[in-house]
Amino acid sequence: MLFAVRLPRSAALPPSARPAWRRYLPLTLLVLAAYLLYLPLTSYPRLVYDAELYWFISIYFHKVGSLSLLHFHDAMRGYVWPLLLLPARVAQFYSGLPPLAFTRLLGALSAAGGFGLLGPLLWQAVVDPAPLSGPRRLAFAALGFGFWRDHFNFPLTDFPALWALGLGLLLLFRRPGQLGAALGAGICLAAATNMRPIYLAAVPLFLALQWVLLPTGLGTGRRVGAVAALLLGGALVLGPQLLINQRHFGQATPLVLAQDANIAPGTLYRFKLLRGLKFQKYETSIGADYPQSVLFFFDPAGRRFVEQQRIREFGSTAEYARLVWQNPGFFAGLYLRRLFNGLDVQYPTPYIQRVYTPTWSLAALNYSVWFAAALVLWHRRHGVRRAQLLALAVLLLPCLLVLPTDVECRYLLPLHLLLYALVCFGWPAAWRPGLLPWRQLGLIGTGYALFLVLCFAASTATQAQLEYGGRSLRGQRLAPARP
Repeated sequence: MLFAVRLPRSAALPPSARPAWRRYLPLTLLVLAAYLLYLPLTSYPRLVYDAELYWFISIYFHKVGSLSLLHFHDAMRGYVWPLLLLPARVAQFYSGLPPLAFTRLLGALSAAGGFGLLGPLLWQAVVDPAPLSGPRRLAFAALGFGFWRDHFNFPLTDFPALWALGLGLLLLFRRPGQLGAALGAGICLAAATNMRPIYLAAVPLFLALQWVLLPTGLGTGRRVGAVAALLLGGALVLGPQLLINQRHFGQATPLVLAQDANIAPGTLYRFKLLRGLKFQKYETSIGADYPQSVLFFFDPAGRRFVEQQRIREFGSTAEYARLVWQNPGFFAGLYLRRLFNGLDVQYPTPYIQRVYTPTWSLAALNYSVWFAAALVLWHRRHGVRRAQLLALAVLLLPCLLVLPTDVECRYLLPLHLLLYALVCFGWPAAWRPGLLPWRQLGLIGTGYALFLVLCFAASTATQAQLEYGGRSLRGQRLAPARP
């Protein structure tokens, strides 16, 4: 080019002018190093339950000396996550190292990419384009570490599926109308739904968001092309699932069947709706201090409702919807309890090693994050754009659909991370306690104290309903809950 000039190395672009991902890379590497150092220090002896199963079925692609997507034959789970695990599975087989050595490496990469890069970049793309400072990004990663750190030992789909959905949103916002970005967004969306079928609820909203984000000056042909590219990306991922279902199960659907020998086709969600009436929370234990691997927390009001209504099973979701319509007050209370318990993280792990251990400090930090997020949300309640609302709905509608079930905290993972982002990225720089009037500071302090008391009371009531022996947040064992 005629007027192009070459900048000397000393005149390189300042840090503020570099692409965001490059500015965020040093902290991302720091997060990666922290997890690589921490995860081997955890005392999990091996993979268990779903984590072990995902690792095992990743070898399904290999059969009779050949590799093929169509060899995969699991009707409960999609093929995408086992396929992503396959290279590590092969490396583990030939190296002879324990599987945890590889799943921890994958987990550390996942945590670093999600907390160090994807989360901050998505906030910039959707909410505020201003670069995020190092302390804000470090705080976000620290909250993720504090509440979820041991999850990254295990090859579960919760974080990878959310990262895939988030990356799809990032591509839509950063490159609206570009065919390559639309293709990538479709791939990410389909991968998320294959890993966690509950994200299917977000698909219509995702498509609506793409249409809203397309530049107004874009011609009809380019608009249609962008939508077609997104659908093509989805087809590239879901096409193999269709062929797998046809070949092994005789069903012509590109969706995960989510069925096994104990669950009739199409009944899994209805089964969980019934359990959601009886139990207000679900955890998994691998420790010796509890007699069962599953921790069911009874819901006395829900169980009485099931007995009064003589409910044995739900023949359809419409049958459940009629009950909700006829008993709005009861179900409002039930969903509020499920929301609280789904957000009430008591352990930073999916597999609890000690059930009866003090968890009050983690709970207090969690409730403090909720309160701070509520303040930020109230401050930002005005001026929300349509595209932002749609992005919020894409992330939160799947959370809404799991509330009627026996929730695990990881089911509400998008909402958890949204709360962390509100506090770490959305907290106004001008908010300092020393600058507030004494009266306003007193009102906030009183509200915070009252909020903590209510949260601890609600959590204590739930923990006391543990099936084979309730627990206090100080780790004490209580009497078994009555059904």
